[in-house]
Amino acid sequence: MIFLQLFFTFLKIGIFTIGSGYSMLVLAQRYVVDHYHWITMEEFSDIVAIAEVTPGPIIVNLATFVGTKIAGVRGALCATSGLIVVPLLCIMVIAFHYEKIKDMPVVQNIFKVLRPIAIGFIAVAIIRLSRQSITDMKSAAILVAAIVVTYVFKVNPIYTILVGILFALLIR
Repeated sequence: MIFLQLFFTFLKIGIFTIGSGYSMLVLAQRYVVDHYHWITMEEFSDIVAIAEVTPGPIIVNLATFVGTKIAGVRGALCATSGLIVVPLLCIMVIAFHYEKIKDMPVVQNIFKVLRPIAIGFIAVAIIRLSRQSITDMKSAAILVAAIVVTYVFKVNPIYTILVGILFALLIR
C-alpha cells in the first residue's frame, strides 16, 4: 500500500511540473509534510538544502529521500519513478516536435502564461522555506552574503557552497 501511495503522490507532483523542481516544492510540501506527515517542515527544509548541493534535480532528490525514509530502497524507487514518468514522457514528445511547434502562436502564448506561473511557484517555495530557515540574524546574514557573492559578484555557486560548508565547520 505505501509503495502505491508514494508512487501516486509523486506522480501527481510530477504531472503538475511547471517550470522547475523549485516550482514543485510547494506541491511536494503540501503532500509530504502537510497531508501525509511523512516528514516535518524542518526535515523538508533540511532535505531541500541537501538536495540543492547534491547532484541531480532538487525534486528528484527530495522524492528519493522521502521514499527511502518511508519505505527504504523500494520506496525511493516508487517515489522517484512516480515523479519522473510524466515529465519524461512529455519532454520526449516535445523534443520530437519542438522545431515544428515552437513558433506557433498558441505555443508562444502558453509559454507566456507558464513562465510567470513557474516564477510564482518558486517565490512561494522561497517564502515558505525562508520561514523555516531564516530564524535569526546569523542565518539572515548568511542568506544576504550568499546572494551578494553569487549574484552581485558572480562568484561560482560551487565556491559559495564550499566556503559555506567551511564556515559552518569553523563556527560550530
